[in-house]
Amino acid sequence: MKSKIVMPVLAVALVALLGLTAKGCQTLQGGPVHGIEEFRDHVRATTRAGEGAYRALSPAPADEPYASRQGSTSCVDDLGLDDTGVSRDEPIFTWDLDFASNDDYRAALSSLRATWRQDGRTVEKVDDGIRVTLHLNSYTGEPELRAEGTCMRYRHNYDDAYNYMYDDNGDGTIDDHEQPNY
Repeated sequence: MKSKIVMPVLAVALVALLGLTAKGCQTLQGGPVHGIEEFRDHVRATTRAGEGAYRALSPAPADEPYASRQGSTSCVDDLGLDDTGVSRDEPIFTWDLDFASNDDYRAALSSLRATWRQDGRTVEKVDDGIRVTLHLNSYTGEPELRAEGTCMRYRHNYDDAYNYMYDDNGDGTIDDHEQPNY
């Protein structure tokens, strides 16, 4: 009688263990491999999240919004597990904020905090894997808005080796005027 119960339980436990092992291996490799279009969509969503927060600042910064792109040193294939044709990137965009005064910065921070709280968010907004923060830059001490997407593995082909670091406007394409000058 016990063997009729023990065998199915052991079989279920073995299947669960194999599933967890497979998930662990995928996590070690950096997660699932997405298509290039999914990564482009992630870049667009990261850009939109930052631009939306920029437009929500009140009082508004003095300059027009211009995002700087940053590379990520934590989104790399340290173990050499990625196949040929698989890249990984973490889109990060920052906006330098030029407020008329420190009081304007504090007022904009309070205004954004109130807006996000009405939406059920915190001052550090995380939405669809995109983290948006408004803070003082730790090196310059100047106000900065930062939109940080998650590290994503994606498959590309060499006809379309999209590199978001050249995507000046974050629209998911490298336009002619954005082409690097080699």
